[in-house]
Amino acid sequence: MVRGIAALLLASALIGAQPTVAATPLLKRIVLTPGQIGAGYRMHMIAQGNIVKNQVTLDLCDLEFPSERLRKARLQMAYLHPGGVTQISNEVVSYTTGGAIRALLELHEALKTCPRHPVTGPVQGSVPTRHRLTRLTVPHLSLPYLAVLDHLSARIGGKRVSRSAIAVYEIRGNVLSAIYTDGTGTISAQRRVAFRAAAASAKNLTRALP
Repeated sequence: MVRGIAALLLASALIGAQPTVAATPLLKRIVLTPGQIGAGYRMHMIAQGNIVKNQVTLDLCDLEFPSERLRKARLQMAYLHPGGVTQISNEVVSYTTGGAIRALLELHEALKTCPRHPVTGPVQGSVPTRHRLTRLTVPHLSLPYLAVLDHLSARIGGKRVSRSAIAVYEIRGNVLSAIYTDGTGTISAQRRVAFRAAAASAKNLTRALP
């Protein structure tokens, strides 16, 4: 959840000092509020969560995405709950013209070409991780999107770690909004939280970009 699904295995880096660079007003209007996630959630910006330079947005299957060069601004917030339920983050990114649709097309291609062997991703500190992806359908989501269930496994500190997490990417105009779960809870519980957040994000995108 630090940047995307692969970084779930580096969750200790989730929250950091608040950078001084301000996110654009547009992204602030689009990013989810805690109430849109559910009762009891609190919102925090992750470390470097409003900076583009040297930060990764797309890392599905630990692949690299050329559309990263087309990003103009980003804002990533974490939504934490003390009750041991699914935690999520929402990353909203603005692109130069045509960049958001290119990013979504690259994500669809990554779903089709995800390597079966462990891959070390572009996020700093990543470890070789094996991914098994399943496409998901989000009911009644009208914006162009891709939703995936990612079964991850990696060896960390000599121990095999496995986790399943969900990501939903949706676009409107030149903005992409991504929802990432942290792998906590059952897959059905994660699906409920992620799909509810994706529906709310679609409304935010449509209001901000009519």
